[in-house]
Amino acid sequence: MNVVCIGDSGIDRYVPLGVDRPGGITLNVAVHLRQCLPESRVTVCSPVGSDPGARIVTDTISQAGLDARIRHLDGETPVQYIDLEPSGEKRFLEYRAGVLRDYRLGSEERTIVGASDLLVTTVFAQVEALFDSVMATPSSGLRAVDFTNLSDVADGVGLVSQYAGRLDVAFFGLASGEVDLIATLEEIALSTARLFIVTLGRDGSMALGGSRRIVQSARSVPRVLDTTGAGDSFAAAFLAEYCATRDIERSLASGSDKAAGTIQHIGGFTLGTQSTS
Repeated sequence: MNVVCIGDSGIDRYVPLGVDRPGGITLNVAVHLRQCLPESRVTVCSPVGSDPGARIVTDTISQAGLDARIRHLDGETPVQYIDLEPSGEKRFLEYRAGVLRDYRLGSEERTIVGASDLLVTTVFAQVEALFDSVMATPSSGLRAVDFTNLSDVADGVGLVSQYAGRLDVAFFGLASGEVDLIATLEEIALSTARLFIVTLGRDGSMALGGSRRIVQSARSVPRVLDTTGAGDSFAAAFLAEYCATRDIERSLASGSDKAAGTIQHIGGFTLGTQSTS
């Protein structure tokens, strides 16, 4: 299978720990998809800057066994500043999009998208223009979008409605108390015959768009160290299973299992002998 992940690859800067880790939604998903689909080709398309952070990203891509279309631009590699609560819950302090702000698909990336069996991309405030260019590029395979929590775009529900017809699976990271938003998303999923997956942290996950909601509980773990990237690893494992079986319940369970592993180490993923604490 030919998998293509487009969007942000950058640095997760853990302020209380004083360490930088490779991260970003797109890189996290790509690494986990590579782990879940070892026989597949997984390509990541992202920009990096002219700073030391670029080397962290490119070295990670190589170590993870990913194919890549990395565009090197003058400026800063994207950086997410992160604090960690005593519970292990992440808290995003500041995001510097850097070179990601001006990144758009070129002809080579559009060709890569067109040949994909699975396309995975994301949208948040700093990448809306990039997202437009991705969604305007046709492909014949499964198309998945991570809408994150919809909190930093002007009209999140409107954005979902606008693009629902151009995707197959959408992911949202919400809180269980956002019942009205979840109900609205379910209406969109039903009216467009699309599959919407909502992750709810410790409250598990659910699938919307079918004759009934399908609910999956979160896996319990001995200790939560860092929730960064849990939703990304969930999405990767879900998609790997869903592409193989189209079984939503099994896919939710696979996502839950993968996310449970992710929250037991620092950073969105581990590679080789990378430290987990």
